Amino acid sequence: MSLEKPSQDCSVQSSPTNPPRKPPASERTIQANRRNALRSTGPKTDRGKRTVARNALKHGLLAREVVITAGDGEESLEEFHDLVKQLHEQHEPIGVIEEMLVQTIATCWWKKARVLRAENGEIRKRLDTLAVDRALRNSDKGNSDLELTEISLLLGAENKGQRVLIGAENQGQLVLLGAENPGQPALTKDGMSVVREALRDLRKNHPGLEYMTALLQKAKSEVARDGHISLLIRNRIFHAFRGWDYIFASLCLVSGPPKAKKEDRPSEKVADEKAVDKQSDKERAAVIAALIDQYLEKISELKRNVTIREDLARDAEARSFSLPPADATDKLLRYEAHLDRQLYRAMDQLERLQRQRRGENVPPPLNINLGRRR
Repeated sequence: MSLEKPSQDCSVQSSPTNPPRKPPASERTIQANRRNALRSTGPKTDRGKRTVARNALKHGLLAREVVITAGDGEESLEEFHDLVKQLHEQHEPIGVIEEMLVQTIATCWWKKARVLRAENGEIRKRLDTLAVDRALRNSDKGNSDLELTEISLLLGAENKGQRVLIGAENQGQLVLLGAENPGQPALTKDGMSVVREALRDLRKNHPGLEYMTALLQKAKSEVARDGHISLLIRNRIFHAFRGWDYIFASLCLVSGPPKAKKEDRPSEKVADEKAVDKQSDKERAAVIAALIDQYLEKISELKRNVTIREDLARDAEARSFSLPPADATDKLLRYEAHLDRQLYRAMDQLERLQRQRRGENVPPPLNINLGRRR
């Protein structure tokens, strides 16, 4: 096959100040190129034909649009091309329609893999933050219980008429709450039920147990230093422990300083009674300190149990997160079903076209209308 040689116009001279430029194509050159293009028959070998056939797929519209090539969700264009190549070698399409059907099949498989990644992401979205989320929830619950405890202590809703100390900043100041102060705000019945539940839950979370530990340690240090517990700590211990052990809470409540006695009797007898009272105060302080140590040990055991229970609860919640949420599952299933319909339709169309091309008698597809007749 001989090809015409296009003529070239070299009339333009180049110089340092006038760099060479590509001359415009002449009409004779354009006509020669067109005649040469008509004589071209493309590749002759089977390998060359297969290679050329895949060019439309590699650079086609679907191949460019289906793969995410930028951003955090970037995908590999080479992997998609490799998938198209393998499907092309398996189905051996001939013609534009068969090639597009193969590309549609590749697109469906690519999107189905994306569904699996989305499902994995929905599961990990909760699992990866489970420990932090549970810690925050437990902390919020514990702090809420402590807040309700303080509110009920200040309002004295269940201690009407009892003298309660209001806040550390008012040390030494006593305020009468409840029935003796009609204008004093009080919790409703439902509010008191919430407070009781919060007091019970103090033993079920780490913030509450830490609060109770701090109260007992403060009381123990005051007993060792002064021989009794201050009014502020006594009221707080009673309020926090009365739902757990009312007797212990009551003992702490009455563990204040000894009352002063009148000294209108003989000095010798008064001195003897003071010695006895002093010894009695030491014994009482020792009993209170021993009880406090016992409850500190109980609280340590409760802390260990709370940790174990929290680990078990976190493991159980992690197992429940092995599936994505219901709304995400429904969306993924509907999308995957849509892809399956596209995939099977494309595979069926490709098979029918190839059988027709090979000369087989292919009956038309059966279409069934399931709609209700009127």
